Amino acid sequence: MADDGMLLNFSIPDAGILNKPKFKGGTWRDRLTAKKAAEHWHNKATGQGPVDKTSTNPNRTELGQRNVPASKSVEQEEAAERPAKRARVGGAFKPTAKPSTDAANFRPHTDSNITKKPGQRSEAPKGGKQIVSSLFSYNPTSTTKPSTKIVFDDDAPVEPSNAPLSSELDTFTSLGLSPALATHLLNKMELKAPTAIQKAAIIQLVKDNSDAFIQAETGSGKTLAYLLPIVQKLMDLSANMKKRKAEEMVQRASGLFAIVLAPTRELSKQIELVLENLLRSAHWLVAGTVIGGEKKKSEKARLRKGLNILVATPGRLVDHLEHTEALDVSNVRWLVLDEGDRLVELGFEQDIQKILGNLNLRMRAKKDDNASIPGLPAKRQTILCSATMKMDVERLGQISLKDAIHIRADPTENDDGTNEKADDQVFLAPAQLKQSYAVVAPKLRLVSLMSFLKRSFFRKGAIMKVIVFISCADSVDFHFDILTSELEGFEKKDADPHQESKGSEEPAQKATKAMAALQSDPTKLTVTYAKSHVLSPKTHDVTAYRLHGSLQQSLRTSTLAHFAKNNEPSVLLATDVASRGLDLPNVDLVIEFDPAFAREDHLHRIGRTARAGRDGRACIFLMPGCEEGYVEILKSDRRDGETGVHIGRQDADEILKKGLITSGVTKDKNAYMDKATDIQLAVERWALASPARLESARRAYQSHVRAYATHVAAERCYFDIKELHLGHLAKAFALRERPSGMKVPGLRTGAGRNTKGAPAKIKGSGDNKKPSSGNAATDPDSNAVEEEAAKMRKAVRAREKFMRHAGMADEFNLG
Repeated sequence: MADDGMLLNFSIPDAGILNKPKFKGGTWRDRLTAKKAAEHWHNKATGQGPVDKTSTNPNRTELGQRNVPASKSVEQEEAAERPAKRARVGGAFKPTAKPSTDAANFRPHTDSNITKKPGQRSEAPKGGKQIVSSLFSYNPTSTTKPSTKIVFDDDAPVEPSNAPLSSELDTFTSLGLSPALATHLLNKMELKAPTAIQKAAIIQLVKDNSDAFIQAETGSGKTLAYLLPIVQKLMDLSANMKKRKAEEMVQRASGLFAIVLAPTRELSKQIELVLENLLRSAHWLVAGTVIGGEKKKSEKARLRKGLNILVATPGRLVDHLEHTEALDVSNVRWLVLDEGDRLVELGFEQDIQKILGNLNLRMRAKKDDNASIPGLPAKRQTILCSATMKMDVERLGQISLKDAIHIRADPTENDDGTNEKADDQVFLAPAQLKQSYAVVAPKLRLVSLMSFLKRSFFRKGAIMKVIVFISCADSVDFHFDILTSELEGFEKKDADPHQESKGSEEPAQKATKAMAALQSDPTKLTVTYAKSHVLSPKTHDVTAYRLHGSLQQSLRTSTLAHFAKNNEPSVLLATDVASRGLDLPNVDLVIEFDPAFAREDHLHRIGRTARAGRDGRACIFLMPGCEEGYVEILKSDRRDGETGVHIGRQDADEILKKGLITSGVTKDKNAYMDKATDIQLAVERWALASPARLESARRAYQSHVRAYATHVAAERCYFDIKELHLGHLAKAFALRERPSGMKVPGLRTGAGRNTKGAPAKIKGSGDNKKPSSGNAATDPDSNAVEEEAAKMRKAVRAREKFMRHAGMADEFNLG
């Protein structure tokens, strides 16, 4: 075509071609290749290179695409365009609440914060990657607010409700006891005056031989209330026999006259100890015990020699009645059932029926022989002791008592022994006991307990002895190993990796390591007390003890004896095996780290302090949420009209500040968070350093969840296992793995899924929504979890019954 002389002048703007071509058709690979070629031509034509217009991503070009090297394949280039996955930050498990303002500025701890020794291999859990979450993020918020701060030092003085009477007329001699026995109580046992329940019971039981039901609060002296009348009557019987036959009196060969039944071995041993101190005024009377865990051969030899008063547990006594011919109960005229409510709870009702039937049968056979001891009562007197008046105690009273008199320490009691307010009065806490509760999030439970104890033992002499109640034996062992290990030593070694290369260790360090290895082995429970390196200040040492039903009876007895005789600061970690009847001296503080399974157990736990008129403190740990409703039960345990008494409230932040910041005021308001995090990381490293420790932590966690499902039905609204955050709770046991990887008991396989097959929204599974709380008939998840919890409770009861009859420890080692 000929040139027409027209000149076309097309100019390309500096910004480049504004309208980008759109590629259609073909495969996605062809479109991507054409797109890359067009962009390359465009940049070359305009003289522009890759421009970074965003400061956050240096790999992006002007067009917003990643600048992918040409050596990468097409698949890699396409993958490069996808947004990067959100990096995992602190908060390993699903959040239940928005982080607080302080927690927002707190640094999250990830695996990069963990330092390891040279050559040390960190053991990853089976469920996947280790997760180290922050202690102070995504914690649930409290539903209650403190009205007033707890200040025990400024509380008004309170009149003790279980103290000995101060009147000069209220002496043991005025109660009908012999002068020799009253003098022994005053001079040898240092008992100047009786308590209210002792006064009421001794007067009634000495002058009358009828059955009686003794009801009084903990620490009021019920043991002496029934032992003194029995000893006094045996002394009278001995004097009567000596008058008739000058050469004879009651002695060990005369046979058995009294039996005291107790629910636990520890309580039996304590009753025997009190009885032995009491019988020093009547040295011709002999007492002994037969309890589970002891050798039957030695017990049979003791019975053949002869006993006048026998303290026993029901199961072992039934065994001896059936298989020991030397045990003659035909002259038994006094039978005591101590802690009757606990006897029924542990399933001893059938054993007690067998004992009563055997006693009745042999007593009738003895009467037919006309060979009874002169002066011996013709009727047996049965005494039932219990702090509560529940239905099961009434049933036990109907089985064992006949025309019984109700004895109680009530100033409104009438002269005829009746009480108009008998139906309204319930088992209450001592008036002088100072109670408080701590609202602690699940993740902060472990560090808060350690901080609470460190604060308690910081000043020498302020707190002498502390009892910490924990729900199960595995958890007791786990926390005991932590308190007796050198966690701070682990931190120093981690900070100085060249320390181990020096090659020489002191003998003391080797001994400490050997003891720590022995304690961490769950199959070798031979160490029951040791120095607590975590709690001991620089000025003095603190000794830690552990006590539960899985220990051998010899270890349980020696541990209690050592703890009672220790005059230095000490802490006892125990299950409910130590909650009933034990009178341990100088116990200033009781901590319920795990709430009791029933209100009565809670009252017996806190009754280990503030005994016989002495002062005492008690604190219970509650988690935010439904557990805070348990405070209403705590308030109902107090007497109406008490002045100067209130139940204080503490927060986890307050506990951590007081326990960890001991040097005074600091400029950094979050300094306690750093220290708490360091302690938590030290415990987690300590657990990961040994497979035995890690297994112990897992077992403790699983046993704790099992025990949590066994609260009584009336209080299950406060301790709902469906509201328990399993993920956060795992951190309190130094675990870095998800609960789903540990097969948490109480949830069967598939129980956490709904009918459509989608994962159910259960706490700790990664979703921050609560499970449905609607009708159980239309909520399959609620049905599944509730059914599993019911099955767990049924299995626990069946196993406890089997283990008890077999003479072994039960599932949670409570007895």
